[in-house]
Amino acid sequence: MPQNPRIWYPLPFLLCQVAGLLIYSSWLFEPTRALWDALDSRVFFLLNGLLAEGDWGRLFWAAANTKTADILTGLGMILFFFLFIFSGPKASRIERLSMFGVMAGMILLSQDGGLVDLYKQTIAVQRASPSLVLEPVYRLSELIPQIKAKDASQGSFPGDHGIVTLLWVGSIWFFAGWRWGVAAILSGTLILLPRMVAGAHWLSDNLVGSSLLALLMVAWILCTPLGYYLQRLGERILGFMLPGSWGTNRLGLTQE
Repeated sequence: MPQNPRIWYPLPFLLCQVAGLLIYSSWLFEPTRALWDALDSRVFFLLNGLLAEGDWGRLFWAAANTKTADILTGLGMILFFFLFIFSGPKASRIERLSMFGVMAGMILLSQDGGLVDLYKQTIAVQRASPSLVLEPVYRLSELIPQIKAKDASQGSFPGDHGIVTLLWVGSIWFFAGWRWGVAAILSGTLILLPRMVAGAHWLSDNLVGSSLLALLMVAWILCTPLGYYLQRLGERILGFMLPGSWGTNRLGLTQE
């Protein structure tokens, strides 16, 4: 939603919360939980089956589940947003950099020691990953022991990677519009695949557990005056640090 001076977004504010609560309720409600469990199992066996044969494929998925891959993925997500920042008019760069700052703050807030700890305590869900529950399973730690790949978790719900990825997708959709948002959704799907292929997360860890927190944060931060004033503060700070030609008129902060 670039170049939009609105402070409140009441419809997205409502829809994000309703969607998140409906998805989570469907996971708690026994009849629909059975459907989620069946979908989880089928998706796991389908994706984990990719490890059945092929040394190169196993090496790829093992490498994709390392801390190094996580760092590279994070850098790629940053690069994606910066592509949006520098693809627009030069005079909009301060505005868009401030958008990036708001998104980065949301992601940091969702990490350990932040909202995610309160969230986990509130939902109180203890769940082992599919690689520890289902059989047969192809474990990367056994197939490619020379690579320290994450393929299991005693507390997989919600997916930490899923929270970060969905916050990134939601922020891009909100700030950059649906075209960039669709590209972010496709990219986000690829980002979440490695953990599910390895069996470190169920599909519902991301679609249910991660999406609820991400949707609530998008609703209460981006769709309310809080997000507007955080962005405005960022623009004022950046306005003193960056070239005047990067300024914006959106908030009446014209740079000369």
